[in-house]
Amino acid sequence: MDDLNSFLIKYRQSGERKWFEKIYYFFMPKIFNYFYYRTTDKQLSEDLASEVFLKVYGNLKTKKFNSRSFNVWIYKIARNQLIDHIRKTKIINGNTLVTDWQEHEYLNDKNLIENDYLINNSILLKKEFAFEDVRLIEAIKKLTKLQKNVLLLIFVMDFDYVTVAKLLAKKNSTIRGIVFRAIKILKNEIQND
Repeated sequence: MDDLNSFLIKYRQSGERKWFEKIYYFFMPKIFNYFYYRTTDKQLSEDLASEVFLKVYGNLKTKKFNSRSFNVWIYKIARNQLIDHIRKTKIINGNTLVTDWQEHEYLNDKNLIENDYLINNSILLKKEFAFEDVRLIEAIKKLTKLQKNVLLLIFVMDFDYVTVAKLLAKKNSTIRGIVFRAIKILKNEIQND
C-alpha cells in the first residue's frame, strides 16, 4: 500500500496523468474482481469497472487520501455503481423481478459451483480449510448475504478488517464477529457432510 500512498500524493501534487495511470493499474484488477465475483459476467464487470474509474478520475484531484481511505472511497463508488446498475436493469432473479438491490443475490451460486471462484481465487480460504472441495461452495450457500460479502472482501479481495468495517459502515468488532460466525458455520457444514 505504500506505493499507492506515493501514487496518490504525487498525483495530487502534480496532476500528471502517469500517476493516475499507476493508481489505475494498481486498482483496476481489484475493482474488476469486485464486480466479477458478484455478477460472474466479464463484459459487465469491465464496463462497471471503467465507469468507476471515470468517476475516480473526475473527483480524485479534489480529495486528500491515504491508501486506506482511498480503498474505502473507491469501493463505495464501486458498490454504488453496482446498486445503480441493478436498479436500472431491474435484475431478474428467477421469475421474480427484483427492484430493491438488497434483495438481489450478488453471488450466483450456480456459477460459483461450476467455476469454483471462491476456492480458486483465495489462498487464505484454502489455508483456513486446508483443502479444495466443492463442499465448501455448498457450505457457503448456508451463509447470509452479509457473511458472504464479508468473507469475499476479506479472504478473496484481501481487505483488512478495518477497511471492511469502514466500507460496510460497521464496527471492526462486528466484522470480526461476522467472520468468526461464518467460519464456524462453514466448518460445521463441512464436518457434518
